[in-house]
Amino acid sequence: MKNMNPQVMLILGIVLFIIGGGLYWQSSAPNISADDQARCEQLVQKKYGENSSSIIASCKTDVGFIAMMDSQANGVTSAEDAAKAISSANNKEVGTSTLGKFLMGLCFGIGIAFIFKGIAGIRNKSISG
Repeated sequence: MKNMNPQVMLILGIVLFIIGGGLYWQSSAPNISADDQARCEQLVQKKYGENSSSIIASCKTDVGFIAMMDSQANGVTSAEDAAKAISSANNKEVGTSTLGKFLMGLCFGIGIAFIFKGIAGIRNKSISG
């Protein structure tokens, strides 16, 4: 890495930093399908009627809430079964987003290191050149 061209390092660092930003932007949105959201909104509307407007937004952002509404609609009567459904939905979301967060951090970290190394290399080249 010491022999790498400073301009290439700077460009590579900027590209990795942008990729990390794209991964952050993509991973910040919840992974809820349009079908799940629509089904949840219908269930909330059916159950809460006029009072549904305050909690219907949870159908767009919370997979655990969707699992809870599904379990209620499917006639789950025990709190333990409902908790298992909610926990399962939350665990799936955590598992899929962990890899994305790792890659995002890796791209940001390496990108910043390459940017600083490229800038330092360009400065040293212009001072000695």
